[in-house]
Amino acid sequence: MKRHLKHPIRGLLSLLFLAPIAAAFGQDTSKLIPNPRILFSSTVRKADGGTTTYQHIEPPTAEQLAALAAARLAANPAPSTAPVLPRLQLTARVYEGSLTELKWSHQGVECTAWSSVDFRLLEAIPQFEQDGITRRLSSITITHRQPPAGVVSARPWPQFPAEVLAAVPQGLRAWYILTEFGGTAAMEAEACAALDALHRYVEVHWEALQARRTEREAQKAAEAAYKLAHPEPPPAPTNTIIQFWKEERP
Repeated sequence: MKRHLKHPIRGLLSLLFLAPIAAAFGQDTSKLIPNPRILFSSTVRKADGGTTTYQHIEPPTAEQLAALAAARLAANPAPSTAPVLPRLQLTARVYEGSLTELKWSHQGVECTAWSSVDFRLLEAIPQFEQDGITRRLSSITITHRQPPAGVVSARPWPQFPAEVLAAVPQGLRAWYILTEFGGTAAMEAEACAALDALHRYVEVHWEALQARRTEREAQKAAEAAYKLAHPEPPPAPTNTIIQFWKEERP
């Protein structure tokens, strides 16, 4: 990254900043001018024991700049050209032990639904495949915990109405009802297609998702206990290199 800095020396100094590197100077060569001629160097020691080294180098040659560009390209390959999967992006408010409120947008139309699925089952699942279509899942999950017994909440705890529960087919576990939709009737099926597929996916994989969540919760508890018993040491001091050179301008 090039920036310009005012300097008493005539001309401009171009700066090439490096991210902090390990104490052993295991530097990322994709961010360094390769084989520079250092005119002078100055090192400042930081409070954490690390250092910042300023290197005034000769202006890099065309070959050095080309090598730098090639190293950066190798370290940051071009993005994949694989086809982009359709995405279901929504916000899920999980009311523990009750239901989940879902909100999403379709062609600028806001949609709201109440779902029987605890969307914590779907945490850390980046995509799902159902009915021959793979979709990306981008869900922001917020958990609301029911107040303890004897505590009166300012708002009543949401529950599915009895008439809704009576209409659910026997044995179906993953289902939802659309409560708000500002579009036309013709748009409704398209707006709900991805959510329909997601609920069918959960129904098919219900036991596996439940087992996965139990395993994840146990793993989180074990990791928390381990971190409590083995606190991490403070981070090692870092050593930063800043290269700069004089750039003549007409």
